Amino acid sequence: MKFLKNFLPVMCIAFVISFFAGCSLAVPSVTISGFTASWDKVNSASAYEIEIDGETFRTSNTNINLIAYLQDLEIQSFRVRALSSSFFFGSSGFSEAESINLTGPRLAPPQNFIINQNIITENNRYVFSWDAVENATNYCLKFTDSNGKIQYLHTEGTTLDVTYELDGSGEFSANLFAYTNDLENFSPSEYLVADVDFVFRTMLDAPENAAITDRNGRLTYSWNAVSGAESYNVSVLNGKTYTTTSTSYTLPFYPSKGEAVFVSVQAVSGNALYNLDSAYSDMNAYYTNASKTSYTGKNYTFGNKTFDLVADSYEELETIIHFGLYYRIDNINFFGNYSAKYGAFTSEIPNHTNCDVDKALESYVEIKYISYGKGSERALQNAYHMFSIPVEYIHPMHPIKTATGDNGSAQNLNAEPTSYTSTPRATDFNDFKIDDRTNSMMVYNSDQLYYAIQNGAKPTFPDGDSPAKLAYERAKSILREICDDEMTEYQKTLAIFDWLCYNVSYDHNLLDLTNVETTQELYNYRGFYIEGVLFDKGQAVCDGIGKVFALFCGIENIECYKVTGTVENEGHAWNKVALDLNGDTVKEWYAVDATWSDLVGANDNIETLRHKFFLVTDNFLIENKHTETHPNAHTANTTFNYYANTLYDGTNDLYIQTAQEFVALLEYVKANNLNSIEFEYVVSNDNILYYIGQCGMESLGYQLMREDGTHIYILCK
Repeated sequence: MKFLKNFLPVMCIAFVISFFAGCSLAVPSVTISGFTASWDKVNSASAYEIEIDGETFRTSNTNINLIAYLQDLEIQSFRVRALSSSFFFGSSGFSEAESINLTGPRLAPPQNFIINQNIITENNRYVFSWDAVENATNYCLKFTDSNGKIQYLHTEGTTLDVTYELDGSGEFSANLFAYTNDLENFSPSEYLVADVDFVFRTMLDAPENAAITDRNGRLTYSWNAVSGAESYNVSVLNGKTYTTTSTSYTLPFYPSKGEAVFVSVQAVSGNALYNLDSAYSDMNAYYTNASKTSYTGKNYTFGNKTFDLVADSYEELETIIHFGLYYRIDNINFFGNYSAKYGAFTSEIPNHTNCDVDKALESYVEIKYISYGKGSERALQNAYHMFSIPVEYIHPMHPIKTATGDNGSAQNLNAEPTSYTSTPRATDFNDFKIDDRTNSMMVYNSDQLYYAIQNGAKPTFPDGDSPAKLAYERAKSILREICDDEMTEYQKTLAIFDWLCYNVSYDHNLLDLTNVETTQELYNYRGFYIEGVLFDKGQAVCDGIGKVFALFCGIENIECYKVTGTVENEGHAWNKVALDLNGDTVKEWYAVDATWSDLVGANDNIETLRHKFFLVTDNFLIENKHTETHPNAHTANTTFNYYANTLYDGTNDLYIQTAQEFVALLEYVKANNLNSIEFEYVVSNDNILYYIGQCGMESLGYQLMREDGTHIYILCK
């Protein structure tokens, strides 16, 4: 009986194996439409194997674009099978072989296929362009690396930014052909005769799993190795940077009792031709065992505040927690030393979600890539509490995603800014007003950069080309072109506003993603950051635009903040700026919305520069459906009219109150052959077209644009 008991399980297993041995996954049912082959998902399939004329490869998708294989006008055999990784099921057989033959005449091959070297040099962006081909609806770019690996990218336009689309780095060759959805009447063009060769540089991955260990009174910082790194920069928040070729580094100091150490690490490229240095890693903290007494007086600097790790008030608590959020510190330890709502993250305290710790966490609205979770506390003598709050979520330090395709809007190039300086600064000019600031902050990424500058600090950078440093240099290069030191703060603010409105097109593709992506996924997209404005051909949403406005103003030492709020319950961002416009030496606050200032065409999303939302009041924004969700301490309640304060000819302003003023404006436009002019017209509206007709503006190609319900007009060719 004992033998039988042991034998029965074996018999059962053998039976199960023999039962399933003949079971295989279902054969995929393939449909080919145009140049797309697709098939239904097969239950229990782990992947699919595609065979095209004897060449096989795997995919997890249930469709494939065949155009690259049809470029030779035929596929003799296309088939698919489902692959199994299950113990119980075998892979399916192949589907029936399909063949495709194209008989239409070939399209002409594209011409003038180039990669923009200037953009590579200035922005490290890899943008290809070519001439449009008649009857073509799409283009296929083929990229081959030095190991023979091939990648295909498709686009409907005649430019393609491949910076975040290509895998790998090093030497590549690129080629191109045109094709169309109308395969019955037109076959794909041939590839170009010659490839375009280029070297593709990518940013190294940031080091991961970094940690600080106390080994017999010495602090050792360690991390995982990064492929392609020759060395590593270890940055301590006290401003020191140390370089090592190892994946660990013993710090040359040890903190005294009550001190904390904050450290980050960067991978340095071993081949600058192929790779850029990585972003710095998230920051790690080490806290010495200490009491409330020893923590007191161990001061740290954050913006214009000096603090220790003992919170004697809510304001001090908020500074400590915001410091941790700003620097992405993996956990923040501090002592709490006051009453009120200073609760703990423990179930024993009723309604702990309303405590001051939560309030401080929620009040930090500027940076959305990090959140702290529930922490722990331990009570000490005299009712002091020691809190330790760990990071719950952090997304990558350097945003890498861009919304794909055409962003859905474009700029009206006829409505050019007129506010830029006529005497740009020298290309090596570096005496910006921000350098007069005595307060400084270490910054590692672009969000930290704008936040430090808008809060009164001068940025300092660790060694290496961090994303923050690259963005800072790009911002200064733009300000050299549009501003000079003889301009007033008002003139500089206007030039900055005009540059943003004219050079940034709202990224509608990214806006669409807000309906399908999670909040955490969304904040990986560069359109929410300075990078979208400065490096992605001006594709950004309001958050990125507001950050760059604050950054540019801050570099010119103009006090400016980004404001967060809503428009009709949708998230939005704009700015407030302090200016002395009446010459009394007292600065008043004004609101600026560089996102909403563009006038957008009804059908084609063509954006046209205007100044409706330039230096306005909070009440004006409220009337236009703006609501601050986290009200700024500065109230914009001083009225300013851009049109009444802007002279178009040195004498007359753009605030048109009589017919005579309007006729004079039209005659000035004609005499100077202006491409556009923007003005506020408060004469009876039914007369405006009459005077335009009388002056012959329509026959000269001018059109009148106006947003419904306003007195703001743009006359534009």
